Amino acid sequence: MSYPIRIGAVALLLVALLVGLVVRETAARAQGTELRLTMQALDPRDLLTGHYAALDFGQALPLGAACPTGLGPEDKPGWIAFTPGPVTARVTGFAADRASAARLGPIVAKGKASCWRDTSDLKGPGRVALDLGVRRFHADQKRAEAVEAALRDREPGAAIGVLSVGKDGKPRLKGVIIAGQRMDLDWK
Repeated sequence: MSYPIRIGAVALLLVALLVGLVVRETAARAQGTELRLTMQALDPRDLLTGHYAALDFGQALPLGAACPTGLGPEDKPGWIAFTPGPVTARVTGFAADRASAARLGPIVAKGKASCWRDTSDLKGPGRVALDLGVRRFHADQKRAEAVEAALRDREPGAAIGVLSVGKDGKPRLKGVIIAGQRMDLDWK
C-alpha cells in the first residue's frame, strides 16, 4: 500500500474510534441514574476559561450535622453514597467498595471525598468536598456567563449540576440547571 492510502486508512480508523466513543458515552449518559447536586461558587478568577464554566459539587453541612459515614478530613478515593432529596441529592456516606456504599444510599458513584468541620466549634459549619471527575461545563458564551453569574451570586439552588451515574459507577455530566432553566449537553 502506498503512503496516501495508509494515511487515509488510519484517518478513517481514528474517525470511527472517535464516533464510537461519542456514541458509547452518549448511551451511558442516557441510561444512567440522574443525580442532581448543588454547585458551589469558586474563585471568580477561575470561573470561566474560554467557554468552560468550572464546576464544584462540594456541599455545606447543616449546622451541627456530623460528617457522613466514612468521611474524614483526608481526601480518599472510593464510592460515594447519595440520597436524592426534593431538589438535590445529599452525600450520605462513603466506602472503599461499592457494596458497602450501596448500604449507605441508593445512588453510588466513584470519586474522591473528604469532610471537615470548623475545629473551634464542632457544631459550627462544615463541608463535604467532592471530586467526581466532572470539572467543567462547555457552553456557548451566553450560557457560560449565566453559569458564572449564578455561581457568583450564590443564590441558594441557583446552580445545580445534573449528572448521570452509569452502571460502571462513573458520573457523567448531563447538564446544569441555572435559576430553574435546564441546559443539557448536546453535540450541536
